[in-house]
Amino acid sequence: MEPDYFEKLTIELKRHPHHIIELKQWLFVTINTAKSIIDNSNKSQLIYLKNFFSCTKTSEIQQVFDTIQGKFGDKYFSEKNSSNYQYLCSLVANFPATALTDVEHELISSFVKIDKYLLYENL
Repeated sequence: MEPDYFEKLTIELKRHPHHIIELKQWLFVTINTAKSIIDNSNKSQLIYLKNFFSCTKTSEIQQVFDTIQGKFGDKYFSEKNSSNYQYLCSLVANFPATALTDVEHELISSFVKIDKYLLYENL
């Protein structure tokens, strides 16, 4: 992943697109938002992100994301009412069913390692 990908995507999201059409961007938003939910509510459970690695379709990624929201987005998640969180979740929810390749699995692996979160940016 390019070193300034986070910054480029942040600039793109400041335009508030209603949908993301590029799979790489969608994966980044999804993985990054899921990680921020867990990190904000229970850092010791970041291992839960490994569930993304076995997904073969975007619909499975969305299911894992929904599970993370249900499990970690409760009373301990301080950002559940933020407009950024609501916006990012809407982007995750609105993506067509697509099969994932080895390239996307490599992206997921690299995105999981990022400790900077879109949730806390000025979107």
